[in-house]
Amino acid sequence: MKKYPINVFILTFCLLYSGSLWAQTFGLADAVETTAAGAINWTVGEVYAKGIGAPPVFPGNAAQARAMAERAAYVVALRNLLETVKGVRVDAETVVENYIVKSDVIRTRVEGIVKGARIVNTQYMPDGSVEVLVAMPMRGAFLNAIVPDSFGRPSIIPVPQKPAPVAPEKKIEPLKPEPTIPAPPALPETKIEPPKPSPQPQQPEKKAEPSKPEPVQPVPAPQGQPTVAFKGGVATGLVIDGRGLGLRPALLPKIVDQQGQEIYVGQVVTRTNAVEQGVAGYAKDVNAATNNFRVTDNPAVIKGVNASGAARTDVVIGQADAQALRQMSGKGDFLQYCRVIIVY
Repeated sequence: MKKYPINVFILTFCLLYSGSLWAQTFGLADAVETTAAGAINWTVGEVYAKGIGAPPVFPGNAAQARAMAERAAYVVALRNLLETVKGVRVDAETVVENYIVKSDVIRTRVEGIVKGARIVNTQYMPDGSVEVLVAMPMRGAFLNAIVPDSFGRPSIIPVPQKPAPVAPEKKIEPLKPEPTIPAPPALPETKIEPPKPSPQPQQPEKKAEPSKPEPVQPVPAPQGQPTVAFKGGVATGLVIDGRGLGLRPALLPKIVDQQGQEIYVGQVVTRTNAVEQGVAGYAKDVNAATNNFRVTDNPAVIKGVNASGAARTDVVIGQADAQALRQMSGKGDFLQYCRVIIVY
């Protein structure tokens, strides 16, 4: 029988255990994107990373060895979390790393947020090493550091108007009579005879032809048939079925029509709502998305027709669906409050 060194068995156990830990952390219906350094759960809006720390070779005692292994694992987990965060797509053109490289202020803010990540789970291995799982939410402080200040529809806040100061009344002095100027003497009248008109040949009258009615231009109908499905009444949310389109999740996805006109994101959502709620949630199943609390009890479901953008993060819907969505959003405020879930 061939013998294998003990390190091979330990490594195999760690790999198998690592995979089971991811399965225990995420739900079966969650839309999870795994990377080399961690994972992004787009359904709950959090970034995860793990770190493994080994005990020192010559520890003073067992307690010290465990504490040092925990500390090493936590440091490695934070480093992996930062690497995972850098790869998060912001929109179709940029990732978080682009903002970190361009701005030292954003880099400092993001690094500070990563250092405040919470510990989700701590596991102790048979060989004395420790594995730590950390998580960081993408909404709130992180989005506030990443989303540009110019993003979103401006919030209209009424400013109370101060009454204008009343100027004191001025006394109106009576006008002085102007001196009269004598009129010049009248000139004698001269008669001017008008010129006699010369006779002109009479032109035959032309009969007016009846005007032809202008042809009525037909109004182009929306392309395709609408795919909107919901219970009727006022929609409380929106579910975009983007399965099979090659969509990739992002922090600021757009919904556009087939002519490239934007229907949802910066022109509809304020920056405050985008930071607090997140522009959109993601799911792997349409039924799970329609039952998600984000879209409440009466969401509308629309089928996407294409994915656009350099990173394929924006969803294209048909013209008929775009027209229906604009009408539904005019009756409710679900788009303004980011009640949107994209299934991919």
